[in-house]
Amino acid sequence: MKYLISRTDAIGSNILTMPMAQAIKEMDPNATVAFITSKTSAVLFKNHPYVDKVFILDRASSYPKKVKKSLQIFNEYKPDVYLYTGGSQTPNFVAWLKKIPFRGGHLKRWQSNFTLNRAIRQVRSEVEGHEVFYNLALLGELENYSKIQDKEYLPFFNFKESDSDISDFNKELEAQGLDSTKELIFIHPGASEGILSWPAKNFATFIKRINNIYPNRFNFIISHIPSDMKYVAPIKNELVDHEEKNIFYFDGKKGGIVNFLNILKHAKLFIGPSSGAIQMAAALEVALIAIFSPIKSQSSLRWGAKGKGFIKNITPNVVCGEPDTCLGIECPYYDCMAKLEEDRVIEIAKSVLNK
Repeated sequence: MKYLISRTDAIGSNILTMPMAQAIKEMDPNATVAFITSKTSAVLFKNHPYVDKVFILDRASSYPKKVKKSLQIFNEYKPDVYLYTGGSQTPNFVAWLKKIPFRGGHLKRWQSNFTLNRAIRQVRSEVEGHEVFYNLALLGELENYSKIQDKEYLPFFNFKESDSDISDFNKELEAQGLDSTKELIFIHPGASEGILSWPAKNFATFIKRINNIYPNRFNFIISHIPSDMKYVAPIKNELVDHEEKNIFYFDGKKGGIVNFLNILKHAKLFIGPSSGAIQMAAALEVALIAIFSPIKSQSSLRWGAKGKGFIKNITPNVVCGEPDTCLGIECPYYDCMAKLEEDRVIEIAKSVLNK
């Protein structure tokens, strides 16, 4: 049978949907699995052993263009099973239009009640489990679900590794006066839209203290994309008096995702808030400290990094009753992210760096 999974939203969400492909092939050894995803995320599925084909749908396109593209995808692939997990709902409509026998997935909005006939209603905002758990549960309407029901599946990549990417990166470091033989610690301060991050002062203090504990050992790579500059600029200001040449501001979008991954896999440690970047680090098995907001819908219970390497998902020690949005100064725990002590993060980092 041919299975088509649709996930056209964020990179991190796509990564946490990957395990569905492996689970499907264990349920149905003769399965062919394809994804509809965004142009940005498509490269993550390249050469994946459980994903046979990837289609791209631009979520920002006009509705007529999305319908036309979705029709092309369905006419070419001719799926027996369609599964919606997030993003544009246009493929749902086309699946209904093409009378795909099994139209399952997540009943996310009212439209899906009409277009999907075997979907499952999940109130993910209640955070009863992890995003991977929610995605795998969408397979519950398929035959042989019992084969995979109690198993754990983790995201991973199978992209083509390139030694030239890290070689070129080292040349960039040297051109900026850094010693390219030093080990790399990645700091990624940018968070997904609406997600609380660790403050710039905390990130800067972490860098200074680790630099004092391990003199002349590390380069600190502050990775970002252009939209993250609101997080990066304050860190630059905090580090304006930092004299040692071991800080490099790395625009991960410049060389593309595969280039970023080929460099990131050489990191000794990665630190950052909830974002697609932490999911990439986890899938690469890079040692990871992931910093999460205590807000329910942003918590590590749902969005925590998943992988085979060292992962520590941490949250400020406060009891936050907010389901979706920070109350700001009205909250008794206001600025809780700043209260996540550097000492706590440094002790976890030392447990990795001392190995």
